Amino acid sequence: MKKIYIISGPAGVGKSTTSKRLAELFEQSAYIEGDLINHMVIGGYLPPWESEESLLLVWENIADLSINFVQANKNVIIDYVAFPEEVEKLVQKIHAKVSDVEVIYVVLWVDQDELLKRDALRNKEHQMGERCLELVKEFESKDVKERFVLNTTHLSPTDLDEILLNIKENPAFIY
Repeated sequence: MKKIYIISGPAGVGKSTTSKRLAELFEQSAYIEGDLINHMVIGGYLPPWESEESLLLVWENIADLSINFVQANKNVIIDYVAFPEEVEKLVQKIHAKVSDVEVIYVVLWVDQDELLKRDALRNKEHQMGERCLELVKEFESKDVKERFVLNTTHLSPTDLDEILLNIKENPAFIY
């Protein structure tokens, strides 16, 4: 059975690093970077947090790509800010086309001081600053089930193998 991993969390929490390394663990995998899909729109671009239409388009494309990759016998790793309602819609669309796929949803989490510290370590053009904290508040308001949260506050990049093993083997993350 193929798997779709949705690696979510606020900006700066380590989604991209974790997602890319997770994709490398599989012999057959595809990495979907939601921000890249979002930035495909040039004329009329609006950030997804400012436009419901833009956000819906990103998720439609993520769903279609995921289905295509699973049908091509690939495990899929999605790197994007994903709230529970978006995950639910994605799962419904995927299961309408593909039945033999398991979806894993993980919200990476760190305390706010650590989040800002990690964000400051990113390349200047990728730093999100206050947007990181806005996303923390948004995640807190969305009532994400605790079983989907993986707190990495006290872990370092050297602990990435432990994080990846937890994501791959922890049944609590199965959606």
